[in-house]
Amino acid sequence: MRNRALAGSAGGVAGAAVGLPAFYLARRLRYEGFDPGKDRKPPPLDLQVTAVSDETVTLRRATRTPDLAASEPGHFLLQGARGWGYAGRVIDSNGLIAIREFRHGGGDLRAGDYLRLDSFAHPSDPREALGLAFEHVRFNSPLGSFPAWYVPGSSSTWAIMTHGKGADRREALRMIPALAESGLHCLAITYRNDLGVPASPNGLYSYGRDEWEELDGAVAFARARGASDIVLAGYSMGGAITLSFMAKSANSPAVSALILDAPMSNLAPTVEHGARRAGLPIWFLGISNRLAALRYGFNWTDFDYLKTLPNLQVPVLLFHGDADATVPVELSDAFAARRPDLVRYVRVPGTGHVRAWNTDPAGYELAVREFVRTRRSVRT
Repeated sequence: MRNRALAGSAGGVAGAAVGLPAFYLARRLRYEGFDPGKDRKPPPLDLQVTAVSDETVTLRRATRTPDLAASEPGHFLLQGARGWGYAGRVIDSNGLIAIREFRHGGGDLRAGDYLRLDSFAHPSDPREALGLAFEHVRFNSPLGSFPAWYVPGSSSTWAIMTHGKGADRREALRMIPALAESGLHCLAITYRNDLGVPASPNGLYSYGRDEWEELDGAVAFARARGASDIVLAGYSMGGAITLSFMAKSANSPAVSALILDAPMSNLAPTVEHGARRAGLPIWFLGISNRLAALRYGFNWTDFDYLKTLPNLQVPVLLFHGDADATVPVELSDAFAARRPDLVRYVRVPGTGHVRAWNTDPAGYELAVREFVRTRRSVRT
């Protein structure tokens, strides 16, 4: 009897030993992966200016792990509390301090100021950032009315751009010039749980399972205004929304091509990628993922968009950096390998999440222009 009691106690301790970490990981997944509140915290000013001139800026880190290091290669917006500008090529760096090419944007940036590098690369809106005339418009989904930026074009083709998780419409400002120069009307949209728009019923992201309805409303908006065909562009979770739309929407036949930048095409491997990089116990994910799905009411298969590829019938321009710490590049490797008949794959070495443009703006824009010009739908 005593041995059975000891065995029961040992089993209870073992169950708790497994259950507590699994519960922690499930809660962490909800907060970091599904809760929009986490993404509404203002980004930190994690760098400091040590010197600035008309042509260069010298930066050092102000926190132990800045989101983007002072020496991060590429082209970025440099955003401070009282001034901003454009940070370009790294001229020199010793790993702690970096001298970069610099162009003033606005305000008064001085030595000692704290700031950050912003991968969206442009401030504000199409007019201030790019000198393009645009309109504030609204489209509808089952949840209500949603705002969008509309840049008019000269052709009958529209491009509709969907930003990623925790991002906003500014993410599209890097692609709009290439699309606008190609004559396309450009529509940069919002979707549920963005700041200032209708929330989802449960207040959580669903990685395209539900957000596709906003993209559907935007496509209906474009078609009602004369769009003959539509190019969809999606960044990160916006790529998931785009692929979900293609699988579910009655409006998908209007789409002639897709542009996907580091698309989150399968959530489960993305979560494992993040857990591995964070040093979390991977073997616990099998338990914590099941617990999260039960507790928060979803199926992991809902977020696997690689399964939609056999039915895809439009050409795809796919960008992904092989140093992506958020969405594993292997997902896009698999995407391209499964549909080589459709996919033009630009795999960018040494580049982080959704930073293919930042690494090579001219090359990125050329790829977009050429793809749009030569696209051919394989729909019958």
